[in-house]
Amino acid sequence: MKSLTVFSLLLLACQGEPPAKPAKGLDPKDPRSVLEYAAYITRTQKSYETTFKARLSTSGAPLDYDGRCVWVHPGVLFVHYTASGGDEKMIVRTSPADAWVYHSVAGQWATAVEVAMPGAGRGIQNPDEVLAVVSRHTGSATLIKPGVVQLSFTGEDIEKVMKEQASKDAFDWKESSATLVLSVDSENRLQQFTCDATLKSTAPGVKEKVRYSAEVTLVAYNAARELKFYDEKKREIPLTPEMKSKIDSVLKEKQ
Repeated sequence: MKSLTVFSLLLLACQGEPPAKPAKGLDPKDPRSVLEYAAYITRTQKSYETTFKARLSTSGAPLDYDGRCVWVHPGVLFVHYTASGGDEKMIVRTSPADAWVYHSVAGQWATAVEVAMPGAGRGIQNPDEVLAVVSRHTGSATLIKPGVVQLSFTGEDIEKVMKEQASKDAFDWKESSATLVLSVDSENRLQQFTCDATLKSTAPGVKEKVRYSAEVTLVAYNAARELKFYDEKKREIPLTPEMKSKIDSVLKEKQ
């Protein structure tokens, strides 16, 4: 599970940073304009729900992930996903410092730090963070067709995105690359995005490149305000008073 966290962090940004409204009007023929508006319009919705699939491929068997998330403005995230082998994770994040993961064996919520998953609910799992990064890295954007933009990250760009999250010198940036393709709907909100990354590790003994791919689809806007979690007996898993308090605190900021 740590591997997904590390490579999801490729697209990490500082959660909680407010979206900036584009200075100029939308130009549907300008890929930078399309990206700026997609990021701003999507990040200022009351809420949205996504599904995501991801695959991490190394020399061994690939790891597959299948999940769902609900993001609530201005920054509460609920995530539920399963991975190869039946590993299941339920996550709630309210800030860069506050996140909880349900510990199925103990039958209780624990902080992300306590279960050694500080990156839980970040990166690809959190489209708001992806959009925050996209809005600041539009230089290589190209318009594939109306409403579909491709964004490439080369060595230095990947390093800039990951410098606060990845271990220092963890990758050979000159030998790494990533491509992001985003599509928007008729209201210029994010509709879907895919990520394809190839990273060269600098870890001793690791010669092969690591491949990471993901697809995130927006399935609803301004509908769900939370994602309910259930145990193996289909009983709802309640949030702790501390979690509820943090959620209420974040949501009241924008009321």
